[in-house]
Amino acid sequence: MNKFLYKAMTADGQARNGMIEAPSQAQAVRLVQQNGLVLLTIESAESSESFAAASRSIGGRITTQQLMEFSSETSALLDANIPLEQVLKTQADLCPHVRFKEVLTEVWKDVNGGASFADALARHPKVFERFYSNMVRGGEASGALDLIMRRIAALLERRQKLRSKVVSALIYPSLLVVMGVAVVSIMMLVVIPKLSELFADGGRLLPASTRAIIAMSEFSRVYWWLLPLAIVAMVAVFKVATRSEEGKVKWSMKVLKLPILGNLMAEAETSRFCRMLAALLEGQVPILQAISITGGTLSNAALRNLMKSVYEAVQSGKPMGPLLQQHPEFPELASRMITMGEDSGELGTMLDKVAERYEEKVSASTERFVSVLEPIFIVVMGIVVGFIVISMMQGIMAMSTSAG
Repeated sequence: MNKFLYKAMTADGQARNGMIEAPSQAQAVRLVQQNGLVLLTIESAESSESFAAASRSIGGRITTQQLMEFSSETSALLDANIPLEQVLKTQADLCPHVRFKEVLTEVWKDVNGGASFADALARHPKVFERFYSNMVRGGEASGALDLIMRRIAALLERRQKLRSKVVSALIYPSLLVVMGVAVVSIMMLVVIPKLSELFADGGRLLPASTRAIIAMSEFSRVYWWLLPLAIVAMVAVFKVATRSEEGKVKWSMKVLKLPILGNLMAEAETSRFCRMLAALLEGQVPILQAISITGGTLSNAALRNLMKSVYEAVQSGKPMGPLLQQHPEFPELASRMITMGEDSGELGTMLDKVAERYEEKVSASTERFVSVLEPIFIVVMGIVVGFIVISMMQGIMAMSTSAG
């Protein structure tokens, strides 16, 4: 038998935490529901304890996973006709994360004091993004807050899955880079200086490649501080160049024109834009406000600037699809599909389809980028390390020959 920890509520809104033994999680869910409880979450006792400990240790950082669970649980409670104030109080009481517990307590106090749920969330912009509070506002206006919270949870889950795929794909090449830099650094700063002691009297007898490697090693040991200084200088120049909005746009356009990486960036931003815009429109948020919110969440300044033009066009009564088609930085397929959605009156549905399509393209492009990057880096590192080893071996052979 396995042990499971659950969070639930009674029919009259009382919180219930407990542990239950069952052969499987599905059986545990049935046993909890048979007791007349509204189940919020259930997981194995082992994983739940480790997650709670991790949450307390992190303290200040509120993750997407926690926001997703909050949204899903709130939806379930509202669907069970539990009053919002009681839902928020329960969520705050049961939250294991110290910082998130404080935020939820403040939200509950604001709602209990007469503020709307959306306004209470908007007072914590670092935790709840603009799209979150505005979707909640639309849900409150339409009377379907439980449905909107479920959609928010689904949106956050999709975003989390996409981010996890990208991060997972980049872990291996990142490790390759770190290991490669570490190997070359150790050779240049530790191994070669010791071998160069053997060549102290070699002089011009040493091959040119050996002398070059020894010179680079000595330069690296003496002037190692130039590397961090150069990095700081480049960061400073980049910040100065991108201080203005115009500078950010120019830099972002250059990024979008990069082979493979530029397409990956554009696809990721497109999927994010379409998914969020569709969710806001489904949440009864006016289209102008939805475009403004969604455009502001994009990380690429060139695309953010484009969304300002889209906002102005829609504000003047024009469709956004044809305008997007005029700008190569926005994927052409996506702009054509958006145009078809506007023409057919099914913009929200079409935006969801575009988002799904480009989420798939992001996964495929990431795998393709990694598949290209890995062999290139392996070959480059092989050439660098091989050149160092061969150069030192040539020096040893030259010294042996001269001694013989």
